[in-house]
Amino acid sequence: MLVAEPAAVRQARAWMAELARPLIAELRRPDLELVVTEVVTNAVRHGAAGGALLVAATPKPEFLCVQVTDEGAGLVPRPGAMASDENGGFGLFIIERLSRRWGVTRENRHTRVWFEFDYDGSPGGP
Repeated sequence: MLVAEPAAVRQARAWMAELARPLIAELRRPDLELVVTEVVTNAVRHGAAGGALLVAATPKPEFLCVQVTDEGAGLVPRPGAMASDENGGFGLFIIERLSRRWGVTRENRHTRVWFEFDYDGSPGGP
């Protein structure tokens, strides 16, 4: 469990890099670290400041399933959410392009962003 503050991004990325070393093809590891960085950054930025932040990873047969849960109000991706604007960058676009698939769920006043990341192969699935 992490605290929703900027240091959580570095901590989550380091934890994921260590976990992924035996699972993810070497060429894909920077992509995984980038996606984790984007998801955790969004949780810190849009979640409850100083609240709990949970990062979990579950190995599946063909991919790694990662979940980031925060105490924030959540978001619903809208048309145009994949484009840069004055409030942010290309985070959702990066997640979309580098992961197999991703989504957002809301439950018990918590927001969970999850994504599936292929062990090998090209970004975005087979």
